[in-house]
Amino acid sequence: MKHALLSLLFVASSILFSAESPPKKDESGTIFRKPFTLSLKVDKEHIYEEKFEKMPYVHKGCVYLFKGDEFGISLQMDGKSVKGVSYQPDIKKANITLKFTQVPEDGEKPMMQLTIKNISKEKIYVDALMTIPGKKGIFKTSILPLEPGLSGFESWPHPVVQLVLKNIRTTEKNQEAQPQR
Repeated sequence: MKHALLSLLFVASSILFSAESPPKKDESGTIFRKPFTLSLKVDKEHIYEEKFEKMPYVHKGCVYLFKGDEFGISLQMDGKSVKGVSYQPDIKKANITLKFTQVPEDGEKPMMQLTIKNISKEKIYVDALMTIPGKKGIFKTSILPLEPGLSGFESWPHPVVQLVLKNIRTTEKNQEAQPQR
């Protein structure tokens, strides 16, 4: 009886701790997602799947987004200039919130949608890159500037494997940060 009770307690605690465990952080402080398999509807009959092992939310100023992501980022400001970008899981503390979805999930022509909310006091400019199922290479895409306190919606008429937001800034001038591979 005592052995069964200890086993039950061990199983319950391991379930509790695995469900509550925070994202993993490496020695540089970068926070990584748990390994996952991305599943995208390509059309009414086809699904694209890809397994990802170690992917950051934010690394060296670049924000990495996958279908289903919903989190915030914090901007480290120097006056009116963005000096750093970091992952912020608590959207109430974020300067910018992001939600990346595929809609409609049951339609013949599913599309991708990014919702961005700018909670900062500055107009935000962003550059973006994406990868697409079945195509080789990385493609540039545009994100409209976002005024303080407003939300914006961007959409693409095809599935997007990964969307990378980079060069987040408060001026139109390009001061590029490069995404990591």
